[in-house]
Amino acid sequence: MFVAAWRADPLLTPHLPALAAEPQRGATFAAFARVVAWPPGRTRALSHRVLRTTSSLRALRLVVADERAPSPLTPLRVPHRVIDFLAGVPSIDAAISAVGGAVTAPLAPALDPAHQAALERLSQAMSAPAPIIAVLEGPEGSGRRALAALAAARLQRQVVHVDLGRLARGADLDELFTALARERLLANAVPMLVGVETSRGEDAEARARRAAIAALASQLDGALVLASTEVGVGVESTRPVLRLALPLPDPATRRTLWRQALGPDAPPDDALAAIALRFHLTPAGIDRAAAAARVVAHTRGEPVRASDLAEGVRASVAERLGGLATRVVSKHAWTDLVVPADTRAELDALIARARFAYRVLEEWGFARHVTGGGIAALFSGPPGTGKTMVAGLIARELGLDLYRVDLSQIVSKWIGETEKALGRVFDAAETGHALLLFDEADALFAKRTEVKSATERYANLEVDYLLQRIEGFGGVAILTTNLDSSIDEAFRRRLAAHVLFPAPDDDERALLWQRLIPASAPRADDHDPRELAEHFADFTGGHIRNATLTAAFLAAAEGTEIRHAHLERAARDVARSMGRVFHTQGRGR
Repeated sequence: MFVAAWRADPLLTPHLPALAAEPQRGATFAAFARVVAWPPGRTRALSHRVLRTTSSLRALRLVVADERAPSPLTPLRVPHRVIDFLAGVPSIDAAISAVGGAVTAPLAPALDPAHQAALERLSQAMSAPAPIIAVLEGPEGSGRRALAALAAARLQRQVVHVDLGRLARGADLDELFTALARERLLANAVPMLVGVETSRGEDAEARARRAAIAALASQLDGALVLASTEVGVGVESTRPVLRLALPLPDPATRRTLWRQALGPDAPPDDALAAIALRFHLTPAGIDRAAAAARVVAHTRGEPVRASDLAEGVRASVAERLGGLATRVVSKHAWTDLVVPADTRAELDALIARARFAYRVLEEWGFARHVTGGGIAALFSGPPGTGKTMVAGLIARELGLDLYRVDLSQIVSKWIGETEKALGRVFDAAETGHALLLFDEADALFAKRTEVKSATERYANLEVDYLLQRIEGFGGVAILTTNLDSSIDEAFRRRLAAHVLFPAPDDDERALLWQRLIPASAPRADDHDPRELAEHFADFTGGHIRNATLTAAFLAAAEGTEIRHAHLERAARDVARSMGRVFHTQGRGR
């Protein structure tokens, strides 16, 4: 109180010269001893006890001494947060508010049985007499902070959290975590750390974060709540750890959340039920999508429709992906696809697996035999055989949005950043009804190698992380590769399907030469697809597509129909770009 009053109470200013020889330096322990008339011996003894680094006043920085070895004459000060607390002014430490803040419980939240059970266990942990670490594991937006706030509210307390994901690399955690522990004392708040998955890994940054978390836990005499989007993040503490899983809400709870988020704008209950079953969203995802749907409907000047909700989900997913993936709208039809019969059969089986996943896994009980319930498929084959096109066809068949992952934005030279970006992509796709496409996936899912350097060790850690996320992924992901042999074997075991796209044979190439010229385009009678298929035997569908498009432009420039000569000339151009050399002119080689 004395140090705070020295700094903040104007009534004390006229008396400062009588209390200290140099009042401008600030309050000192010696000045306080003069006020209370302590003898020199007691002043020295109490000064040593109070100002040592391990004392509660110093450890929680309720009182700050800028000198390494403070004495009774060392100027002391108190943080603004302590002054506000003594003055009865509601506030929160600036270091905390920059990366978190107080969490208040939502009104009348909708909880499914799994979340209700987690709430009960978390409430018990917060009220337990012995210190405990509670780890809430669930996707971003799954209600981890809200659940912690609900549990604390039962005890007439609040949660104050820090989001580690918002901290810069190398940020000093000591002052931040000290402020968090100080809030535990001043406001009887429950401290919470969000983004604990950033402490996973063996790099210096991850190890420093784990050590800081363990030090914070050792300071507290009550519960510490951790929130992670990943399962099984290690906690390096001797204190008991309680892990609580927060899965996506069940369909009935999602319907209630949609109704709460939309209020009077909600469409009929049957439309909400269909939307809730179709989109596996978190509570936060439903709130974002509902807000976006309102904007769409109000712009149109009509009530919210089910289609507006779907558009709201699409907008929410695009925002969350934030440049890491691009939505692709496919204009192809299944009639454009020319593949062997067994390849088409495998694709039909893959679509059936995605379409009837809920029936087989949930209604028929097969969910207990699988992890995640999602689908990861690998498409392998030479370039131009239709792998990417098929991904778009499957997305449209299942009513999903196709997002191509931009590997240039995903892969980072900074340790841990690649995993963080991939986590955002998987979370957004899983809860937002999107199909993920990883083109040239061997760049990410390459075989792990024998560790001979730190770089190889971290590359292997990235693959390990991908394997873990793919195994627990609840959505649909398609990976394409031209280098089948480079994919890690552990990843192959987690595939729902591995579909081979071979180079087309003569019959298939002839069919492609026919189908890739639209029926609406003017075509001459001299078109011989069989001859083109035989003369350009190394062409795939992509090469033939490029050649037919070039031939169409040649014909348009001449003002004629698309003739065989145009197609052959265009095919030769494509072949030259592939490195082939021609020594003859005219039809044939």
